[in-house]
Amino acid sequence: MSETQSLSAETFKEVLKSRDFTGKVVLVTGSSGGIGEAIVKLFAYLGAQIVVTGRNVESIKRVAAEARELSPKKLKPLEVVADLQKSVDLKRLLIETIDTYGRLDVLVNNAGVGSVSSVRDDNFMNAFDTTINTNLRAVLELSHLAVPYLEKTNGTIINNSSIVSLYPHALGLAYCVAKTGLDMATKILALELGPKIRVNSVNPGTTLTDSFRSLASKSQVFKDMIIRSETNAPLGRVGSTFDIAKAVTFLASTDAQYITGAILVVDGGLVHNNAGPFP
Repeated sequence: MSETQSLSAETFKEVLKSRDFTGKVVLVTGSSGGIGEAIVKLFAYLGAQIVVTGRNVESIKRVAAEARELSPKKLKPLEVVADLQKSVDLKRLLIETIDTYGRLDVLVNNAGVGSVSSVRDDNFMNAFDTTINTNLRAVLELSHLAVPYLEKTNGTIINNSSIVSLYPHALGLAYCVAKTGLDMATKILALELGPKIRVNSVNPGTTLTDSFRSLASKSQVFKDMIIRSETNAPLGRVGSTFDIAKAVTFLASTDAQYITGAILVVDGGLVHNNAGPFP
């Protein structure tokens, strides 16, 4: 009998249950808005106990309240105000998570900052340091702190990268370097942390967040980004935050239990035209 023939109905039922995160603890950085908000809300809907974190108190409270309503058991999220460029805040974020829930199953390193600057700019190094510290260093430091807890739960780390890690963009030196470094970190962490911890990356293309909509309403540059993305993407549209959230929950699910070190591009095919805007 082949392996496929020996698969039972119970085995196939696991697929239906794969997005049930009941009893799991999920920490999503930068979850007070944008892509992070969509991710944390979807995890709440799927039964997880969640940590909502960011720098704006009111935004955190709003997302936490809305996520609680989405939770099947109306679970109250943990709310943590934290600046991820500060090591003391990273440590406090993890300590509060463990003190509250006693475990950690999924770490989503979502928080990041955009950067459009030229190496000729007077403030280039300041912009570079801020971008690297937020988009790369903070990810590695928080992952480092989380490893002992994730090993206990056979947990997973999911990094939010970008398609700009895959090809160069003028005026995107700091951002492209940070995201390229993040992709390599994902692969190395997968090697170092297996078999107990899986590590993967989601690489969005142009994604229509509330902040992006706001910028597009005021700036022709950002309007043009949307138009170019819609034109160049084979699927004919820009991404939604829910598109990214679904990819993240897939990578966290048991359906992805044999996936680690992967760079999952979620961009409607934009990267294949190599003509997308700087997201």
